[in-house]
Amino acid sequence: MRPLLLTVLTLALCASGAVSCPNIAWAMGEKPKGPPLPQDRFPAASISSMEAEAGRILFLGARLRFETDRGSFILVTFPREAPKTVEQITRLVREGFYDGLAVHRLVRNVAVQMGDPGTRTLPPGDAKVGRGGSGKTLPPEFSGQSVRYLAGTVGLARGKDPQSGDSQFFITVAPAPHLDENYTIFGHVVHGMDVVRLLTVGDRIKKASVLQEDPGAPPSTPPSPSPTPVP
Repeated sequence: MRPLLLTVLTLALCASGAVSCPNIAWAMGEKPKGPPLPQDRFPAASISSMEAEAGRILFLGARLRFETDRGSFILVTFPREAPKTVEQITRLVREGFYDGLAVHRLVRNVAVQMGDPGTRTLPPGDAKVGRGGSGKTLPPEFSGQSVRYLAGTVGLARGKDPQSGDSQFFITVAPAPHLDENYTIFGHVVHGMDVVRLLTVGDRIKKASVLQEDPGAPPSTPPSPSPTPVP
């Protein structure tokens, strides 16, 4: 009877917030705030809506597909917004770096994160999870970016040091203006956002591949034609 009473008391304290209780679903310690939002409250933004938010045409680069335990999603990269980041992430996909890695961080109603090679062998609750990378850090490319974090935006994860970005990335599931110009945006999900919303800590990337590798891809919509000069 006493062990049962102690268990009930502990759960009650955890629920009240009176004591700190680990939960692998938080992955990096952020306690989710509020209940999950309805999936249709923030539908994934389209490229055209990203362009409207940015106030200019976005040039599109490599298309990357991630096949996961929950299904597949496809993202398109923004090579002119974040050239170094796009180059590295695309190279890592091509080399098979992401194959077998697991989602390691979930911030409810905000974003889902993956890309730590340690998740290939470490359990979700391990203290080392979330600290790994490819070994080649990237300079920040968020200063002055006109693109914004909408539902479906893909950003480069980093630590407190702006120079610490590497292989980890996150996908926002709702607008997140507090991330604007703080984390490099290098792409956007254009297919499979329903899959992204289902991802949780421990789900794995079965295979990542480059569907199209074309940094010189045309803009998503043609620019307005120049006016005909008057003779």
